[in-house]
Amino acid sequence: MDSTVTGGNESAAFIYYALNELDKQCSIWPVRGGITETKPNYYVGPKRIESYSLHIVKEGFLRVEWDAGSVTLSEGDIFCLFPMRTYTYYAIEGEAPPKMSWIVIDGPLAAEMVALTGIKIEYPFLHGKWTKEAGLALHDLLNLMRGTHKETAIVHSLDMQGLLYRYFAALCRTIPKLYAMEPADWVEQSMSYIRQHASEGITVEQAARAAGMNRTYYSVAFAKKAGMPPSDFITQVRMDAAKRLLAETDASITEIAYTTGYSSLYAFTRTFKNRLAVSPTSYREAIRNGI
Repeated sequence: MDSTVTGGNESAAFIYYALNELDKQCSIWPVRGGITETKPNYYVGPKRIESYSLHIVKEGFLRVEWDAGSVTLSEGDIFCLFPMRTYTYYAIEGEAPPKMSWIVIDGPLAAEMVALTGIKIEYPFLHGKWTKEAGLALHDLLNLMRGTHKETAIVHSLDMQGLLYRYFAALCRTIPKLYAMEPADWVEQSMSYIRQHASEGITVEQAARAAGMNRTYYSVAFAKKAGMPPSDFITQVRMDAAKRLLAETDASITEIAYTTGYSSLYAFTRTFKNRLAVSPTSYREAIRNGI
């Protein structure tokens, strides 16, 4: 639903999104959005909102104040109103009043998505991070939110999710690579990657490449933070999966070998016995006999 406000100190188009049941099952969703053209006496606040509101300054200058600080923003800058925090923002006397686009999002992962952009509650802004790609994504999002589509509710929700992630991807493209984070952070990311792909037979070389590092540095840094070399962690993940399959299914030993990423039954049984001091068959028998 669209609503236009003209007069006072702004001319704004508000788009209110009507959630459907599929939207509510997603991790993020839009609440409302719009475009605002302000006048020299533009002033908002102090105010609080219930969700995350991302504002893009497309033209002019804007002053934003919050409980811990303030900042002057101009073309290409982004700021976020965090839920239930007090903000005041206004046009700066003697400067061109701002023109802005904005979108309000909510959902169980809304906070995490905003954090990925580099915007923090203590410093709720980014200088010069707006891009043409982000602008196109937001433009398409606002059009979809207007509800003029002729698709089914399912297709509409899926299109909406795609555009939301495209929008955040565009914002994240302007910040340093993920692996510029603290070492412990990228190790957690790499461990998650290994858990996801260990059964596909990945190697340390592949895990290092996914982390954006050469194998030697990756192996040393991984071992320092994880307490074991990446090769041992890959084996541990495969053995844990094998134990679950032996205990909870009737899959053959050969099937379990291939399922956990080994190229042969021999390679699997040898590794299993070296790790657990018992063969896969004996392990299964012991589990079933309650030993």
